[in-house]
Amino acid sequence: MLSRVALSISIILTLYLCIVMVVMPVITIGKFIAALAAILIGSLSILCHHERLYTASAATIVAITIIGGFVASLSNGGADGFVAPIMISAPVTAAVFIGARATLISAISVVLAIISLLYLENLGWVTEAPYSPRTLDIAAIVMLSAATGICASGVGYFAHAMQAQIRTLHESQNQLLEASEQLDQSAHHDPLTGLANRQGLQRFLEQVLSSTSDAEQTIFLAHIDLDKFKSINDTHGHPVGDAVLINVAQIMRDEVGEGSIVARIGGDEFVIVTLLSIHAERSEPQRLSDQLVSLLNTPMIANGVYCQVGASIGFVTAPLGACTIDTLMTNADLALYDAKRDGRGTARAFTPALRQALERDRVFRIEIEDALETGRVTCVLQPQINVTTGQVIGMEGLGRIENTSGELLLPALILPILTDMGRLVDFDHQVMRCSLDALVALREAGLEIPYVSINASAQSLRSKDYPARLRQELDARGLCSEDVIVEILESTRIESSDDAAAKCIDALRNQKIKTIMDDFGSGHATISNLLKLDLDGLKIDRSLIAGLQNKKTLKLVQAVHGLAREFDLDVIIEGVETPEQFALLKQIGCEMIQGFGICKPLRSSEFETWMRGYGKPKTDWLQSRLRGLA
Repeated sequence: MLSRVALSISIILTLYLCIVMVVMPVITIGKFIAALAAILIGSLSILCHHERLYTASAATIVAITIIGGFVASLSNGGADGFVAPIMISAPVTAAVFIGARATLISAISVVLAIISLLYLENLGWVTEAPYSPRTLDIAAIVMLSAATGICASGVGYFAHAMQAQIRTLHESQNQLLEASEQLDQSAHHDPLTGLANRQGLQRFLEQVLSSTSDAEQTIFLAHIDLDKFKSINDTHGHPVGDAVLINVAQIMRDEVGEGSIVARIGGDEFVIVTLLSIHAERSEPQRLSDQLVSLLNTPMIANGVYCQVGASIGFVTAPLGACTIDTLMTNADLALYDAKRDGRGTARAFTPALRQALERDRVFRIEIEDALETGRVTCVLQPQINVTTGQVIGMEGLGRIENTSGELLLPALILPILTDMGRLVDFDHQVMRCSLDALVALREAGLEIPYVSINASAQSLRSKDYPARLRQELDARGLCSEDVIVEILESTRIESSDDAAAKCIDALRNQKIKTIMDDFGSGHATISNLLKLDLDGLKIDRSLIAGLQNKKTLKLVQAVHGLAREFDLDVIIEGVETPEQFALLKQIGCEMIQGFGICKPLRSSEFETWMRGYGKPKTDWLQSRLRGLA
């Protein structure tokens, strides 16, 4: 735009000079200077196209206009000359192209120039115009018209440009608003279901908790987890899974009223927030939650596939103004955990007892973590006996954690926590070291212990370095492969020979370390594991031995024992507690047993004392021992 206006100024000055040359043909310095200014301004119009030269070009045009008009006026009658009025266009040019500061400077410069002309005229430095008053009047009119034309064209062009810019800005503003709405939608809503996402839920809760202090209402928040969604997704694929989520979202939308929100905060996790009157029945939150459980358990057709999902719900209610977002979400999570623990498909309300249980669990986790770090992992020992001779043929090292009071924490308490913490492999390793240390110490005390058996969790078996770790621990104590047996939990599910656990068992066998299956018969796919794995033995679970006096159970144990012997597997019976069990097991040909009826798990020093008191092993001693316990 500046280049066009500069060219316009140059053309107007050129036309003006042409008219003046006709009216006043006498050549003067003023005419020469005006012509030079017109040429310079026209040349500068070319430079105005370059962004870096824009401001400099505009400033030069303003300066040439003022200086050229001032110098030319000196030779044409001073302030009354026909050149001075052109300087009026300088502030307009500065205003259009440079800015407020340049406009002020150029306006002040014009005023000073005109005052200077008057002052110089009084000093006699101004050349008298060689023209008649009439001619000067005509020239002044032409000059004023030219100056007015320059100013009008500049202002008009500026106004037109401003209107175009305003239209452009208005369109840009509309586009920005539309883009902002789209960004807000994507930032706070789930693209699949259209529900609010975690950020949208956070914003809604902030608004509800901060914008109202209505003592007549309570907030209801339900955390919903779909029970069978993963199975549906894995079985039928993501298109069906997505259709299920969309259907579930619609069911929840239809169930809640205005002023409520349904949010999807995870793959199959949802949150519903609504406000309830304090005058509503106390059972209303439970009724709403049970209704949701019922609706979500209703079969549906998703992408042409018949599906039944089901849901577990944890919910919390609290007075407005008396809760925070974190508290609401945490309490609902605790209630949801309680619902899942009770078998899923239910709705549970948060109670303070859940919070107390959480705190106990937190303290317990800290204690377990500290025990792992400070070496308070230990083991207790239980002998394994040959039924025929009564000889101690080995012992099992069972992992325990010693609390700060010196009490041993039972596996049922610590194993789920260790698994959840991801520290089960570390625990197994420390129990391994403790059991091997106990074997070395008992042998150094003069006791004959053929081996110690240790338990390996599925996590340990699937860790890459378990065989190497065990070999390292054996070598460090001068022990050989025959000194240890690895017991594999029957719950370790092994799908194929390529399973990491199966490869670990093969690696142990290659080191000539025996492996046996623990807890056989406790309810998992044991037969398939026997076929897949190259094991050395199995241990029949105590749950079968407890009902041994039942003929069917006795026949089952006898059949399992016979099957194992057909596979050339050693069989150990655990959980022997009564003389009747001992007699029946001996009758059906079982050879190795262990259990509380013989000896409960003992610390290493206590186990040494028991071994010395056991004396020369005899089966009648075992019988009397079992009778005494009975």
